[in-house]
Amino acid sequence: MMKTSEKLLLLRKQMQTEGVDAFVVFSADPHLSEYLPKEWLERQWISGFTGSAGFVVITEDKAGLWTDSRYFVQAPIELEGSGIDLFKEGVEGIPDYTDWLLSELPEKSVVAVNALATSHVAWEKLEKALATKHIELKDNPLLNKVWVNREKSPLHSIFVHPDKWAGQTVAEKLKAIREKMKQQKANLHIITALDDVAWTLNLRGSDVAYNPVFLGYIVLSNEDTFLFVDTQKVTDEVRAHLTQANVTIRAYSDFFPYLTEIKDKQILIAPNTNQAIFRAIQGNVLIQSPVPGNLMKAVKNATELEGFRTVMVRDGVALAKFFYWLTHQVGKEPMTEYSIGVKLREFRAAGENFVGESFGSIVGYQGNGAIVHYSAPETGSKEVFAEGSILVDSGGQYLEGTTDITRTIPLGKVSQEFINDSTLALKGMIQLSLVKFPKGTRGVQLDAFARMALWKNNKDYGHGTGHGVGSFMNVHEGPQNIRKDMNPQELLPGMVCSNEPGFYLENKYGIRHENLVAVREVCKNEFGTFCDFETLTLCPFMATGINPTLLTDDEKQWLNAYHKTCEEKIAPHLEGEVKTWFLELVKPL
Repeated sequence: MMKTSEKLLLLRKQMQTEGVDAFVVFSADPHLSEYLPKEWLERQWISGFTGSAGFVVITEDKAGLWTDSRYFVQAPIELEGSGIDLFKEGVEGIPDYTDWLLSELPEKSVVAVNALATSHVAWEKLEKALATKHIELKDNPLLNKVWVNREKSPLHSIFVHPDKWAGQTVAEKLKAIREKMKQQKANLHIITALDDVAWTLNLRGSDVAYNPVFLGYIVLSNEDTFLFVDTQKVTDEVRAHLTQANVTIRAYSDFFPYLTEIKDKQILIAPNTNQAIFRAIQGNVLIQSPVPGNLMKAVKNATELEGFRTVMVRDGVALAKFFYWLTHQVGKEPMTEYSIGVKLREFRAAGENFVGESFGSIVGYQGNGAIVHYSAPETGSKEVFAEGSILVDSGGQYLEGTTDITRTIPLGKVSQEFINDSTLALKGMIQLSLVKFPKGTRGVQLDAFARMALWKNNKDYGHGTGHGVGSFMNVHEGPQNIRKDMNPQELLPGMVCSNEPGFYLENKYGIRHENLVAVREVCKNEFGTFCDFETLTLCPFMATGINPTLLTDDEKQWLNAYHKTCEEKIAPHLEGEVKTWFLELVKPL
């Protein structure tokens, strides 16, 4: 297996051959997905960094990785000895990659990217910055000539996501999208994000690990709907389903040739579509706007919300059995972070309509818990004993919905410092659970509720507090979120978000408490419409990780009521010693 330094040497030789002075490798595929098909793990291949966010810039003699705070602990470990420097995004004094390139390159240099894996927004930003030094930006997918033995994903059939779980027909969705096209004076619409494609057509697939999506594009006009997809993946059931919805199937490889034939159209297209598509449709009127279906997908209908509630019971039962096993067997049988993740999957897989995990489980024991998106290796992962704490962030994909939950628990003796920090993070989660807010509120306006207890103790966490979650769909979904960054998208009734404050002490422990919540309307009065959060996740918090003296009466009341709900929903599905243990767990503080 080649070392990162050897890969960089090969790339630099290719750069020199083709007159390229710098090459940027984004973490993306042609659909700009977060989780990528194996053959598009270009940034991971060239750098060795496995995080879901980040990109690499390579010059003749230097290389840098830019990534966010979730990976500030993980990245240095994976980059060690690679010759790639870490640039921590958002940290004061760290240059933007465009400024770094300008400082490293002389005038009239050449910078290359793969336009298929570069968003139009990123292309324009980079092109504008480079122009200040007359540096040329080119589309040149150099890794195609360097990474020659790419592992391709196996062929997976697409399958229908029936109306009984989708809650809306394909015809209804297409009609609603065309209404938005009409409002924006568009007569053609290109949909490229895999979750938007799957949601629009009530289809699911397994081309990408953990996300039930398939590689495909939709082109929608006022009269026609085309799905560009590998026809080998289309079953008779899927073909009949699409025929009924008047959707025409075309080969995935026909997509770009089709784009070049489009003339004199007003095309609605998302700005974060890849640059190769933008280049192929030049000459038409481009209406750059968020994909209408993206917001429609985020606002869950009544059927989808009921699906979430259904799978939370199923998931909660699996988690109760898992945490009983973990707390009673730790120290008695050999276990590692990796084997614990495998065991958790087994408990979930025993549930009805389980399809798979919604992301790779994050099982971080003691100091590894401080690595926010830690992934335990199959060989060499840390042994786990009946002492210290463990952070378990995991989720399941079920036919009716998607789950995502984090619990951080003591496995034995822990410090009072840990218990207090765990309680401060829990206070934040509870405060966000209790909040009421007027219609029009954005996630950034609520983020401080989750951080206030930590802030009062001069502490904080670097990641966002909440992300959108799909309905048997991607576990990370937009356009809404709850974080410090400004996002104009208001939180609308029906949206499902995570609520996950945390706290991390490098090499000591990591803490995160996470539930999923749904925005719901609670009242209308002379002051407007008000909303709150319905907590969906059903899994108790262990008293051994809580300092009750740090909780207010309202926080205790919320926690006791939450545990009562867990008892009512989960306990009837448990038996024997597991049930006895669970009932002890949910006793009021």
